[in-house]
Amino acid sequence: MASTPIIIFGAAGFAALDAASQAEFSKILQANSVKDIDTANLYSGSEAALGTQGWPKNFTIHTKAPGFQRGCLKKQSVLDGMEKSLTNLGLGSVETYFLHSPDPDTPIEETLSTISELYEAGKFKHFGLSNFKPEHVQEIYDIQQSNGKVLPTVYQGNYNAAARHIESDLFPVLRKLKISFYAYSPIAGGFLVKSAKSLRAGTDVGRFAEGAPAAKLYNSLYRKESMLDALDEWEAIANGLGISKVALAYRWVTFNSALNASLGDGVILGASKASQLKESLAAFKDGPLDAETVKKIDGFWMKVEKDAPYDNYSTFIKQ
Repeated sequence: MASTPIIIFGAAGFAALDAASQAEFSKILQANSVKDIDTANLYSGSEAALGTQGWPKNFTIHTKAPGFQRGCLKKQSVLDGMEKSLTNLGLGSVETYFLHSPDPDTPIEETLSTISELYEAGKFKHFGLSNFKPEHVQEIYDIQQSNGKVLPTVYQGNYNAAARHIESDLFPVLRKLKISFYAYSPIAGGFLVKSAKSLRAGTDVGRFAEGAPAAKLYNSLYRKESMLDALDEWEAIANGLGISKVALAYRWVTFNSALNASLGDGVILGASKASQLKESLAAFKDGPLDAETVKKIDGFWMKVEKDAPYDNYSTFIKQ
């Protein structure tokens, strides 16, 4: 039985690294026995950069259909997206192909028929979902089961100490259907490693900085007064243990959350620097947090729960 969830490297920002850094990341990941890479059609240049650097030869690749746009899951869009992904990666097939987000403009039956066609053509081994509501996960499963087609076996969702709504509605559905869960944004897009002071002053960098590509989305997700107020408490918990805020976040979601290693669950970690990658990987080796710390993190969640986001897509479509 696995004791630690699968550790997956999130390559959303991979193309922004220079070639030397990309090579260094590869060495660090392999030295730490990380074998799985998460990418997507939507992540600008990521698939092509991975392919150019030869990562598919050394790692298992999981990618996604086009998403976050109206009409993205129409048949031709999904077919074209798969061919583009495989060409960029230099592969004939990928391990997992996810539907990155819902598409209200396309009947789900059309999308699922296309997914089944690609699966039967050997383009991917496992079918995944991301950012779908629990009732839609059930609907997709039922349609595929009734048609005798490939079933979804993994779900990728937003999950961290500041975003736990899915524990009460999504996880029960996934467990019933035997669908594994991969947690994206385990440090809340960087929110859990920042200070309330810098975020309020607008002096921070990263995803929340004015002008950053995803600043509008991430500020909408997490930059709320109740959540900023609670950041000081989060920092105090980390300081009390003598560990970094990033280590606190990764250890909680990996070992003390609703994730279950024996069910094939995983955590997607990201990094823009080799030093960040090493720090994050080191945190996993320290294992679970103590019961008192977990209780404090539960208290932190109670303070932010009202304003906490559900997932990135739900916030994105409201913008």
